[in-house]
Amino acid sequence: MRLLNVSRIIYVTMKTIQIVYGSNGGNTQLVCQYIAAHLEALGYSVNNDRCEHFPEDKLTGHDLLILACPTYEHGALEPNFLKSFWPRIQAIDLSQQACVVVGLGDIKYDIDYHIESARTLQTYVETHNGHLIHPSLMVSGQVLPLLDKLVKGWCDRLHLKLEAL
Repeated sequence: MRLLNVSRIIYVTMKTIQIVYGSNGGNTQLVCQYIAAHLEALGYSVNNDRCEHFPEDKLTGHDLLILACPTYEHGALEPNFLKSFWPRIQAIDLSQQACVVVGLGDIKYDIDYHIESARTLQTYVETHNGHLIHPSLMVSGQVLPLLDKLVKGWCDRLHLKLEAL
């Protein structure tokens, strides 16, 4: 009797996710850190970067791009996002890029435009030929009480969507 030693090599590639966010007060940073940790626990390779330090030529080439920004004043993007990052990404073609958007806001500042950043980022993705693959995460008000329910639930649904791609 002869035994054959057969070995199989299985290559598993992790899906890569790039998060780019603007945050002045820390709430968006906290939400993005939570998203990154949760998605990493689900097996993804996640990079989580502030917009001020992020090179625009690295915006594409990921399995998923997450753009996140809070809303300031009457529907404006966060100042760092708006001044340092927004002008640099206007020429970027997202035609091969899957994207999702995270917007934050607080109704106490402006009831009509309190999460306008999400709509602004959605429009950016659409007008730059990106593919929005999942509904935006819109966080209104205090962040901490929403992490384990709203944000986690959104991440879990996003995971199901990514697994189906």
